[in-house]
Amino acid sequence: MTKMLWSQYLRNKSFRNKLAGGLLLLVLLIAFLPYYFAFIESRKGIELNDLVLDFLLSANVSIPTFIIIWSMSIWYLIKSFKDPALMLLILWGFNVLSISRIISIYLVPLEPPNDLIELIDPITNSFYGAKFITKDLFFSGHTATLVCLALCLRKKRDQIIVFIGAIIVGILVLVQHVHYTIDVIAAFIFPFLIVPIAKKICAPFS
Repeated sequence: MTKMLWSQYLRNKSFRNKLAGGLLLLVLLIAFLPYYFAFIESRKGIELNDLVLDFLLSANVSIPTFIIIWSMSIWYLIKSFKDPALMLLILWGFNVLSISRIISIYLVPLEPPNDLIELIDPITNSFYGAKFITKDLFFSGHTATLVCLALCLRKKRDQIIVFIGAIIVGILVLVQHVHYTIDVIAAFIFPFLIVPIAKKICAPFS
């Protein structure tokens, strides 16, 4: 059934073009990001006073953060393999999210929070390069990715599950002091602009 569904979609030239374009852009972004993050690490930024972080003692919560993000991402990929339109939407959602973060990080140069503990995420770090990146701050990519996933899902129950995961991850990255509070708040706002853009790109398949 899934194979037949994919065959139907792939026979559509518009779908093939959007899928190929999305995959090409993804490859270009993956190739570009290590150089971009090396650049932002080398520049000076602003250190913010953050009352929430001042209240929170920093702790290493990499493992639960990693488990939540990647278990939900894998679950989403499994669902999207059965739904080509959903796969296309998240592909373009991720691309638009990545471009949005490239722009926002450039426009809002920040120094890392005090007492930051390195977030251990071997999958994400493989995109960024070998060195842990501390200045990719505004806005939180880990949190925003889950919010985007939630907004792309079709069933309300699935959306709620992933959105709860996003809230937990947002709290965890604050506990680990890898983001400022404003980074996490913004991560819940930007996806409401990003996903509609992705849906327009993917139309009429979204």
